Amino acid sequence: MNEKSRKILENLRNKKVGVFYDGANVYHAQKKYKLKVDLKEFKDFINQHCDLEFVNYYLSIPAKNDNAYQGIQGFLDKIKDLFNIKSKELKYIPVGKQVVKKGNMDIEIVLDVVRNIDNLDVVIIVSGDSDFFELKKYVVNEKKKIIIFWAFEKNMAWELKYCWHLYLDDYKNEFLKRIDGFE
Repeated sequence: MNEKSRKILENLRNKKVGVFYDGANVYHAQKKYKLKVDLKEFKDFINQHCDLEFVNYYLSIPAKNDNAYQGIQGFLDKIKDLFNIKSKELKYIPVGKQVVKKGNMDIEIVLDVVRNIDNLDVVIIVSGDSDFFELKKYVVNEKKKIIIFWAFEKNMAWELKYCWHLYLDDYKNEFLKRIDGFE
């Protein structure tokens, strides 16, 4: 862990923190970079640095007839005791002769931040999605709170790199694992 990351984490001491984990965003980055966040170790790591109020994990659930359904259900069984699961049904959109799967949870994350912000000192968004930049303005300028973005370095939007941010890549000794295959 570098010095900048250490200072950000030190600033979390004794602060009430809510974590909003964009499952799809992180999943696709993990697959791309062959790295995987050990979710239990991730939660334990954050909990050591702050007064962790909750971790919400956001994902879209495929239909039962989708090949991905069983894998998602098994994954949910593994994490259901670690996180508050926030989900919605995956959409199947016909485009020409193909079907595109769409499961964006950004608006749910934003709404949950807005609903919880008055009970938190710090918001952590685990995502590199630039759509959250407007949320940063609200949290910092309107609510006078801290927001931190946490994602893989190459997967973090350039706008978010000008905000308080951490790179998942920097935590190989804490909760990040290199993988050859991917489940």
